[in-house]
Amino acid sequence: MAHRGRHGSQSRWQAAGWVARRELMEFVRDRRTLVITLLLPMISYPILALATTLGLRTGVMEAEARLAPTTVMVVVSGADAQPFIERIEAMIAATDSSGRKDWPAETVFKDIPGTLAQEAIDSGAADLWLHAERGLIAGLDAEGTMSITVQASTVRPPTVAARRQFLALIDSFSEEVRRRRIKAAGLPATVLEPITLRVVGDQPRGELPVGEIMNTVAGGVLVLLAVLPMTGAFYPAIDAIAGEKERGTIETLLIAPCSAHEIVLGKFLAVFVITLATLAANVASIAATSAVSLKLLSTGGSPSLALATAGGITITLIVFIGLAAVGAATCLAVTTAAKSGKEAQNTLTPVILLVSALAGAALLPGMQSNRLLPAVPFVGHVLVSHAAFMAAEAEEATSIGWLLLLSLSGSVAVTWLLLRITAVMLTDEDILFRGQDSAASPLARPSPRALPTLVQGAIPPIMGLAALWYAQAFMPKELFVAIPVQQVATVLLPLAVLLWWQRVDLGQTFSLRWPGRGDAVSAGMGIAGGGLLGAGVFVIGAAALLAFRGDSLTPEAKALSARLVEMILGQPWWLSWLLIAVLPAVCEELLFRGWALAAFAGRRRTAGRVALAVLAQAFLFAVAHVLPERMPQTFVLGAVLGWVTITTGSLLPAIIGHLVHNSMPLVVLFASDCPPDMILEAGSGGLPGVDSAGIPVWALLAAAASVVAGALLVQAAARVR
Repeated sequence: MAHRGRHGSQSRWQAAGWVARRELMEFVRDRRTLVITLLLPMISYPILALATTLGLRTGVMEAEARLAPTTVMVVVSGADAQPFIERIEAMIAATDSSGRKDWPAETVFKDIPGTLAQEAIDSGAADLWLHAERGLIAGLDAEGTMSITVQASTVRPPTVAARRQFLALIDSFSEEVRRRRIKAAGLPATVLEPITLRVVGDQPRGELPVGEIMNTVAGGVLVLLAVLPMTGAFYPAIDAIAGEKERGTIETLLIAPCSAHEIVLGKFLAVFVITLATLAANVASIAATSAVSLKLLSTGGSPSLALATAGGITITLIVFIGLAAVGAATCLAVTTAAKSGKEAQNTLTPVILLVSALAGAALLPGMQSNRLLPAVPFVGHVLVSHAAFMAAEAEEATSIGWLLLLSLSGSVAVTWLLLRITAVMLTDEDILFRGQDSAASPLARPSPRALPTLVQGAIPPIMGLAALWYAQAFMPKELFVAIPVQQVATVLLPLAVLLWWQRVDLGQTFSLRWPGRGDAVSAGMGIAGGGLLGAGVFVIGAAALLAFRGDSLTPEAKALSARLVEMILGQPWWLSWLLIAVLPAVCEELLFRGWALAAFAGRRRTAGRVALAVLAQAFLFAVAHVLPERMPQTFVLGAVLGWVTITTGSLLPAIIGHLVHNSMPLVVLFASDCPPDMILEAGSGGLPGVDSAGIPVWALLAAAASVVAGALLVQAAARVR
């Protein structure tokens, strides 16, 4: 048996290798695609970087020119004008101003009558007008505070640099007057200097922080690198399956002595190799272009840049290998759902735009504090790479190692899931051949069918996410109004649109039947099992959230928790229960465990496809809850309820489990002895009324027992059926 298993594994990889070699040869023969994918970046980046570098260098030179010392012309009027000029010129002469870039390069004072001063600054003969009243010099040597008025022209105002540098000069003059007063009082000059501060390694005042500019540019380069694997996999992925459909060779490939998984694996390996080659070519071009750009930009010694760390470069290369795998698998899955190369191009273009948005989101403030975000594709890859560069000195090696491990684990999991979905789509006749609906008019409704197609299963959740984004601008602040509006706009409306467009068997699609055999015993066991599972998953998930994150929740999660508690305390309990538990349980179960699960599982429900369907709908269910803190718990809940629906053959236990899960915050809140004010300040995110100290051990044991008992009851209901 072991020998046959090993031989089967070798045959599988041999078949995948044969498919990969075939795809690579097709790619190499297509010289236009080869030039566009690999060689065009080597030509385009220098042109782009040259224009950017020249513009940046011009901006740096202009900024340095604005900061450079300038000549300031000051006219002084008043009875004490001449003594004031002599006093301040003596201070300037006694001070070494060679290193004072905050002072003007030269300050010219001129004593003129007040009647001519306004004309001087309005005509541009002077920059500023200072009026020295009688008694000014005597007041400076006394103990009072003297008021000096400096006026600028409203017709021809002075430059910002001239104004700033003259004010710095007056501050130095004020300091000199202060030292004179201290000396006249018989006190040492150090009375007003209790601390001497020396900053080591800081840039001199007035110089432009080129290193900070380049670190910002490094973030943009990482975002660009995150998009490049998608562009590199664009044409090879389109040709891999959509091209096979257009050429009519996909049927020949499917009847070859290879399984669908082996075909998908081979095509993925080919696209992955091309993606890595594209990434390597782009990295080499960007590195060489950056070196030239830095040489053109830098006028002195090389600035200390975070990109100079070898560890950061190594981590980035490892992370982006995972990103290339996710990018290749994503492009392959998207193009498999298309019936032609043109449709694949039209579908991949918005996907690449979405990837760009995800990658750019990693540079937003506050993203670095989320511990789970590195596992999210594209945004996590950029986040880990940027952390490796920017935190080379501040972060510990173990912290970077954890981020790297989380990113690679997420890449492997997402790649595996996408390849499994691609293999399922490749053997789905509705996707592969589009049946009789492919020749119909675009506005004609498809013919009735028992279950929605696999692609249709993902459309309502995606439409719901888009609706959630656009509805934020119109969403009311009161949660007792916002929750129903959100459920209708993001769940019921997209589902209703698809139900109208694709006429399906409602009983089969939504599993509208009693659990098990349909008798009271099996139905009761299934419903009770679903409820116990929902309660146990909530408590265990809340405990994991508190243990993992504690009080370090995002402001959005804390604000949502506070608003939920405020609504619960401010509304009748039955209304809060309907809004928090009943409404989401019914609506979301119809969408995810009903429509999406039925579409992903299909009619021919093999064990592998069912497992993939459960994981896929749970992933969409987690993403639909938006907040990263809630995603792990909602993913587990979605997977558990998906398993319950498949096992019992009914949607009712999943609805009850979801309802009990969402009812737990109300139970905990009303069972708590804490006053409402303390509850509002707790801000535990997923568990109102429970502080960061955690959940009691007895509650965790009860939750674990609830999960075990619920699973046994669900299995018993399935056996009765």
